Amino acid sequence: MSFKPLVFALSLALISACSQQTPTADSTPEAPPTADTAVEKTESLAPAIPGAQTFAENGVTAEIANWDQVQEFVQKQKGKVVVVDLWSTWCEPCIAEFPHLVELQKKYPEKVVCVSYNMNYDGSKDSPPESNKEELMEFYTKHNAEIINIISSTPDMDMYEKIDLASIPAAYVYGPDGKLAKRFDNEKQEYGKEGFTYDKHIIPYIDEMLKQPAESKE
Repeated sequence: MSFKPLVFALSLALISACSQQTPTADSTPEAPPTADTAVEKTESLAPAIPGAQTFAENGVTAEIANWDQVQEFVQKQKGKVVVVDLWSTWCEPCIAEFPHLVELQKKYPEKVVCVSYNMNYDGSKDSPPESNKEELMEFYTKHNAEIINIISSTPDMDMYEKIDLASIPAAYVYGPDGKLAKRFDNEKQEYGKEGFTYDKHIIPYIDEMLKQPAESKE
């Protein structure tokens, strides 16, 4: 009896088995998404300010824009109360009140739009607005600031002159008609030495605004 056909048959069987165990291109598992991929997916979200440079991290976004662009955004929010909070990381009262701005948005997710307007940028060519990105994104993420976060592209001193404001913190409250209802600031010590707070002044003010009949808000 010849063993050649038997050996040949066994060889074919082995080759066939090996080929079945070798993964094909179609069966190769996809590589897990990298951090860059995750960021790209998040950054694909449309910015609140059309054309604005946008940064995103852990569900929190920030955009570079100027005051006029923010005013245009406010006018598109007719029917809702809009709060624009002017702040900076070097302003201790601003930092203390920031979490309450976020809380306000959570309290009225359908009726109020909260905007944080950061004024860290001082106009230095060596430190453009985006140079603060890492510090600010870390701050926004820490406070789960799922609101409209704007990084001002206008130097701080130019901003103070533009809106006739001596210092921050300051908060602009716009009614459902898009008009400025009240500006909270501490220039005239209207709120005492400690200044205004969200809990004592801004939130109660908005609570009252929202209690008004719909027709009186138009």
